[in-house]
Amino acid sequence: MEMGKVEGRWMKTTDGKEMLSWIIYPPHFDPNKKYPTLLFCGCLCGCSFAHKIYPSTESYENEDFETVNTSRVDSTYSLSPVMRELRKSVMEMLGENYWPNALYTAEEFEKLTGIPEEMYHSFLAEYEHTEAGTDMMILVEAKEEEVTNVELLLDQYREKLLKTYEKQPINHAKVEASRIEVIDNYICFVQLGADTSGLKNADEDALVSFCQNQNEQALDILEKKLYAMKGF
Repeated sequence: MEMGKVEGRWMKTTDGKEMLSWIIYPPHFDPNKKYPTLLFCGCLCGCSFAHKIYPSTESYENEDFETVNTSRVDSTYSLSPVMRELRKSVMEMLGENYWPNALYTAEEFEKLTGIPEEMYHSFLAEYEHTEAGTDMMILVEAKEEEVTNVELLLDQYREKLLKTYEKQPINHAKVEASRIEVIDNYICFVQLGADTSGLKNADEDALVSFCQNQNEQALDILEKKLYAMKGF
């Protein structure tokens, strides 16, 4: 089944907050034609239902794990061998608890974080493509002179997310639990946690602790993998 273009947009709410919304266009969209519109408001419970109705990450990889389709139709880019290996190691460790399943293009990544292609050699920016999804993993192989700048921009992006989700306890907890770590010239931003529906009655501290555990596991395997690749 052919899918239409998917476009993320930030909009200002009536109380002055930034809210992320998604527009899913029909296949072969013609801006000169009129189409019926369906408004869907997803739940914010952190449950696994929405995640399960979307394809897994394997569905947009080719057999050689090189060219990867993004959420945009006919938009692809190649992951470096190191990025493919790092991603694979985290996916294998977390298993079904790894929920990111769509990739940002370089253009989308820059618009989201302010990090231009001139600052890095390669990158991976994978997010959970569901209505209320917040799980994501961003890995940037920064140029030596840009490591500090990339880390700063990712930190600013994290602060933006904290403000965006400040009235959504579960999503806010996931962002609060996120980690940014510099490993050599790789900047890793992990915001994982997967299914938190079992903690819907818990306070934010319990939610943060649960998600931090996922992030620590991811960072631990990323650090070990990178050091092994570099011969440390």
